[in-house]
Amino acid sequence: LREAVAPYDTVGPDYRAPSLGARRPSRLHSIEELPIALGMLLVAGGDYRRAVLGAVNYGRDCDSTATMAGALAGALGSPVPEDWAKTVAEASRLDLWEPARTLAAVTREVFARDVRRRRAHERAFAALGGTACSA
Repeated sequence: LREAVAPYDTVGPDYRAPSLGARRPSRLHSIEELPIALGMLLVAGGDYRRAVLGAVNYGRDCDSTATMAGALAGALGSPVPEDWAKTVAEASRLDLWEPARTLAAVTREVFARDVRRRRAHERAFAALGGTACSA
């Protein structure tokens, strides 16, 4: 992956001593983190654990790359490994599940309100002589 990204990378081969191009906007170059995260996701077949571990072991700005690879894998349906979540929760002494439950409840509430608003709009439109949508 590094070989594929290198020609477009602004940082250059020595990550600790970035080239002058790393400080200038470019239409031809990019930071490597997102392309590498996408590559790791592809190589890992979408698997969260494999994508994150691949990104971590890639080196360079691996924390950013692993975060993106994990976020993308999760968004595509590959869950955070339970043993990882348990270890992080215990080590940080945080309840990682409560924010997720709260966010899910808010999402369900917003969706229900959106459905009610759409149905009211459809009824109002039909009352004006329009035809109701079936979608």
